[in-house]
Amino acid sequence: MSRSEDLMKDQFVRIRKAKVNDYSACLPLFTLLYHGDTGPNFKIIFEEFINNEDSIVLLAEHSGKVIGILVGSYHLDIDWEGNVARIDALIVDRAFRRMGIGRRLVRYFITKAKNGGCKAVRSRVNRKNTIAQFFYKNQGFTRANTYEYFLDFREQHKR
Repeated sequence: MSRSEDLMKDQFVRIRKAKVNDYSACLPLFTLLYHGDTGPNFKIIFEEFINNEDSIVLLAEHSGKVIGILVGSYHLDIDWEGNVARIDALIVDRAFRRMGIGRRLVRYFITKAKNGGCKAVRSRVNRKNTIAQFFYKNQGFTRANTYEYFLDFREQHKR
């Protein structure tokens, strides 16, 4: 029986908030998401996200294994005249994709954001990632007509 058949048979996927001691179980998916480049301070940042009331790390688990992660944060936004939630990262194990895991993580996060008084939820997607664009569109998100600019201080130090 394949993993997908096992998941469909069992249907038990648990969504929960991550704890600091979940780091090791999350690392394989973070490594996949960031193409092996998690950086020397990644564990510290993970722990700060866990312990900060303005952020959340959600896990999807099946049979004791982390199969999906959503990292989100909340911040005050003057344009929205209130708090806005942001999906900072979303990854589902390749073997469990197209089974509704990402959708469940996003729905959980949206519900938490609404209940917390947020005015909107944002997510940034790479222009080349058409699968993610399609995913978010199917979740009711609309494409923003803005460009994102950033000044990377890390790059300035390399020169």
